[in-house]
Amino acid sequence: MPEWKVFKFTYVLYQEGDPLGKLMSIATLSPMLVAFGLGAAFVATRQLPWAWSLLGVLVTDGFCIVLKELLNQRGAPVVGHEVTRLRPRPEGSYREGPGMPSEHAAFCAFLVAHLSLWVCLRARCLLPLKALAVVLMAAWALLVAYSRHHLGVHSVAQIIAGLLLGCSGGYVWFVVERWPPTASGLEWAQRGLDNIWKSLGISFECYNREHTD
Repeated sequence: MPEWKVFKFTYVLYQEGDPLGKLMSIATLSPMLVAFGLGAAFVATRQLPWAWSLLGVLVTDGFCIVLKELLNQRGAPVVGHEVTRLRPRPEGSYREGPGMPSEHAAFCAFLVAHLSLWVCLRARCLLPLKALAVVLMAAWALLVAYSRHHLGVHSVAQIIAGLLLGCSGGYVWFVVERWPPTASGLEWAQRGLDNIWKSLGISFECYNREHTD
């Protein structure tokens, strides 16, 4: 019989009897739901900014994976005939392999930085609503980051590194988006996408709630 393997993409464990365990498990899985939400928003609205945000967060996640392999957090100076290795994960963690930096922390921090700039500089609404949106996004990111520590998956240093990487990436992604060549390219791509929808005969109608006598 072939051996069974764990699908690590959604593999989460929490300690029995931990009152916050289930909540932290849900929080640590929420970035995947947000990623699907960005994709769904793009499909529903056909607006490229949603796809651009999703692409940016996927690039950041991929960069974290590469950094993990490069840093590996295992190498250490040779002392005598023994090699003292840095622990890749907190002691007792159910996850293996290198953990520097935290992908979850980078993912959330990227979205908070990128979307907060969008809300503050490009959204048109009351200032208190903007502040509320930024606070809620920041609270979500901090909750996810804490969940990785609470569940014993990442050390504090790994989480902080992920948060810094994500914030930097989100800011750079927003700047690149508004850089003239990229901005014009996105506008051209948006027009092309709209033409594709029209050529396929796909359109959406809104109900008119106004009634005439």
